[in-house]
Amino acid sequence: MARAQSGLCRKDMQENWPLYAHEMGELSDILRRLYQEQLEQRPRDDYLRQHCEPRFLAGAIRVFQFYEPYLPAVGRVLDWGCRHAPDACLIHARHADLEVDACDILEPDSYPVFFRYARLRYQRLQDIVRLPYPDRSFDAVVASGVLEHVPMDYESLKEIHRVLRPDGRLIVTYLPNRASAEEWRFRRRSQPFHARLYGRSEFRRLLLHTGFLPLAIGYQTRLDALRTGYHSAWLRFFGLHRLAACLCAVATRTAYL
Repeated sequence: MARAQSGLCRKDMQENWPLYAHEMGELSDILRRLYQEQLEQRPRDDYLRQHCEPRFLAGAIRVFQFYEPYLPAVGRVLDWGCRHAPDACLIHARHADLEVDACDILEPDSYPVFFRYARLRYQRLQDIVRLPYPDRSFDAVVASGVLEHVPMDYESLKEIHRVLRPDGRLIVTYLPNRASAEEWRFRRRSQPFHARLYGRSEFRRLLLHTGFLPLAIGYQTRLDALRTGYHSAWLRFFGLHRLAACLCAVATRTAYL
């Protein structure tokens, strides 16, 4: 059995870093324009307004850099719990030939600017676990800031396993880290946003128990999976990268039958 990697250690992934500067700029411009147009229609949407700030845009693109090498060359991708679907938009911008579906509890007309750009086939969820798709429908599922909010994470992962094709990829990002300094601060202030937190080893076991083989698990910051400058080596040496706010992971669906 292959071992899950901490961050991006494989040579083939290293060669994909970084997205070239002009491409990063193009993606940032696309997201900025989409947020601007959508906010013209929803000016009181505080969630959108917060996530259109430059630091959030830069973070979204770094996250996309992490998982883009794992996307299929052709096929069908599900943006599970998509909200306004920024991940689907980034996928479409770089991989226009991929078919992108999305689902959430929101009304279909909630974020038309984003949905139109990504050419989404959107379905509103009617069940807390069950997904409205046949078995083995997708080559990849992206779960960005979703798993910690569902009522039953174990059952939801089993359902994702059902709709993924054999050897399909599950991509999980923005998963709140149990050791996060930020989460600790929120709890000290009695302002917890996430009811469930996850450790890296704990999440690896959860993936294995629901039929997934982890390919990469890392701390989602500039210091590890979303790597940047020279200071990261020092912070990793002292173990401070483990205090990152989030975890990210990629796993493949095991195929027993």
